[in-house]
Amino acid sequence: MKNTTKLFGIIALVAVIGFSFAACGGDGGNGITGGGEEPPKTTTVYAAGGYDNGSGWVACYWKNGSLQPGMSTDSSEAYGIGVAGSDVYVAGYYNNGTIDVACYWKNGSRTPLSTVESQARAITVAGSDVYVAGYYNTGTVDIACYWVNGSKTDLTISPVYSRAYAITVVGSDVYVAGYYDNGTDTVACYWKNGSLQPGMSTDPSEAKAIAVVGSDVYVAGYYNNGTIDVACYWKNGSRTPLSTVYSGANAIAVVGSDVHVAGWYDNGTVDIACYWKNGIKQPDLSTVFSGTYAITVAGSDVYVAGWYDNGTVDIACYWKNGIKQPDLSTVDSQATGIVVTVE
Repeated sequence: MKNTTKLFGIIALVAVIGFSFAACGGDGGNGITGGGEEPPKTTTVYAAGGYDNGSGWVACYWKNGSLQPGMSTDSSEAYGIGVAGSDVYVAGYYNNGTIDVACYWKNGSRTPLSTVESQARAITVAGSDVYVAGYYNTGTVDIACYWVNGSKTDLTISPVYSRAYAITVVGSDVYVAGYYDNGTDTVACYWKNGSLQPGMSTDPSEAKAIAVVGSDVYVAGYYNNGTIDVACYWKNGSRTPLSTVYSGANAIAVVGSDVHVAGWYDNGTVDIACYWKNGIKQPDLSTVFSGTYAITVAGSDVYVAGWYDNGTVDIACYWKNGIKQPDLSTVDSQATGIVVTVE
């Protein structure tokens, strides 16, 4: 079930692939040792994605680079990941033998979200509530939606083609990013509490990720400038282009005043994985055909998940501060979501 349209087929996310929730535990005491210093903290990196198990593409996740067992043996894909305490949540879909069905896995146990053709693209956890964004097919058209603990809410006010790719929750407010057909083309948008928000874009465009900081709403994706698709992000509806060449953005993370966006650009020969900080492209993450789908920031460290072409197949990987960490797989694979906990 691998999507051969490698860069536009996913997002991300949560994203951050979409935008995921990571819960950091306490130190179990007052955090002070006999020497008056805090004990060392443990950093754990969770990455969601998929790989070819020899029979087909299956959803999975890795913990500190180690493939975790028991997720799925059915044809499936994962797009987003969230961590709350000791629980790991992964969103995506599986094929039931007839159709693709939106679902999420909690510690490897699968919960279907629909009975019709559908996909889940992002997940976040707030308290005891599990929020999943995606879309389902009515038999005629895809409809953007989100589920809260399995209960579906449609995101469009009329039955037009639409898809949701990212979700985040702030207090009692639910923000979802995606796009819809305005009658001429698909246009990037976001919804707040199920209501389409005005003023995002009128150009052909798609939104793939969302972040909310205070009263500011950041959305990442791309728009068409009349000639090519260009990576960008919107802050409260105001667009910031990130490139002058063919490119796309799939994930966003905002920390303080710093805006981190992950995506790719065409270097004239192949697409190259990259990320931008405050609108400035950082050093390329790869020199070969590659892409990114998720970004998160832990302290001063920036983590980006994606893949690169090793000359034979795609290899799932993630980069820390621009440096590729050990490969997540040795077979055809991609990493589509990332969460980092420090506790």
